[in-house]
Amino acid sequence: MPTLKPFISSLSRQVKPAARAAAGLIVSVLLTACVSLPSGSPAATSSASSAPASAGAGNDPSDQRAAASVGSGNTSIAPPVVPVPEIRGSTADDFEAAVAHIQAGRFREAEVILLGITSDQPELAGPWINLGQVYVAMEQPEEARRAFEAAAAANPYNCTAYNELGLLARQNGDFEAAEAHYLRCLEHVPGNDTAHLNLGILYELYLGRLPEALANYRQYQALQGEEDRRVKGWVMDLERRLGV
Repeated sequence: MPTLKPFISSLSRQVKPAARAAAGLIVSVLLTACVSLPSGSPAATSSASSAPASAGAGNDPSDQRAAASVGSGNTSIAPPVVPVPEIRGSTADDFEAAVAHIQAGRFREAEVILLGITSDQPELAGPWINLGQVYVAMEQPEEARRAFEAAAAANPYNCTAYNELGLLARQNGDFEAAEAHYLRCLEHVPGNDTAHLNLGILYELYLGRLPEALANYRQYQALQGEEDRRVKGWVMDLERRLGV
């Protein structure tokens, strides 16, 4: 996913004073969503980005974190429009500074700023998401879980929170909770492709529910603008194993 740092930081340099109100609206949307961690960081890789030829080969591509994305992920069914909370005081500037720290891998500095934002405006989902991913990068899973739960409470349609919670639960061996988080995402946003992919991996590799895994891989493929060749291989493998 393209990084948002150059885009966000360019707002203050490129927009004329008369256009700053529009720029502020863009930043306010990002504050209710989230931004990506820097490429190569422990929390920056998509759950499918380093997948083997077959998900059933014994390696789990979801061991690496799902990247946070603006909105709820790639979906063909857009989530309902939810009111954007008012951005108060220096929140937008502070958020931009936190983004810069995250993109540079300065997680402690980002943590301090994001803790301030979430304390002042807990109704904003984006800072909670980024705080959670900062904690993942710093290997503090309990703090990450609490941050992602706060993000989901702030915006129930932000599927990044549910997908991250699902990955944390799965890595903790709580497969039932992982499934519940992914399904919760799909209750709110039926077209979230990441949740379908994560469900497919969970069903195939951890729960042995191959028909359900196949159905979710197929649904994931149906939501892509261009067919994912890796998942195509997983589908073919499951079809062979299931005789369908």
